[in-house]
Amino acid sequence: MNTRGNRGVGYCENSKGCEELGKGVFLLNHGTIFCCPRCRYYGKVVEEKGTADGEADQSFKEVQVKFNYDPINEVFRETAIVRDESIFGSGRTYTFSTPLVRTERRALKVAETMLSNLQMDLDWSEDVIPQATEMTLDMSSTLVEFQTQLTFMEDQWKKSSLVE
Repeated sequence: MNTRGNRGVGYCENSKGCEELGKGVFLLNHGTIFCCPRCRYYGKVVEEKGTADGEADQSFKEVQVKFNYDPINEVFRETAIVRDESIFGSGRTYTFSTPLVRTERRALKVAETMLSNLQMDLDWSEDVIPQATEMTLDMSSTLVEFQTQLTFMEDQWKKSSLVE
């Protein structure tokens, strides 16, 4: 289960003259059925998905982002790969498929952020897609621990390109 909500794209499959054929419609917290807003024809839903390979006790060494989805042929045309070469030997690989990313530049940023988050998050679970902007605060922690978490978040925010 993806804790940030199901994100995906809905595609019209009406090849008999619909102007929306092959164009995507962003979907958030969607079901499995998509109905084209223009022709009312049922289409397909392509969700973001992530899988991890490797031994659970290893660090993540690589993230692959499959992007530039082709709805007609139902394939991702390109893959962006980011590796952490400072990790010696073998490591885990996380593969993320997203119809929401169209450019290599964006895919590489997504891969880099995911790799960083996967390496930071020791409590990562298989059913969660790593979220670049998500951080969980433990409200039951002591005041000192809570202040430490807030200081860490402040440091991360200052380093972020969102501050500029």
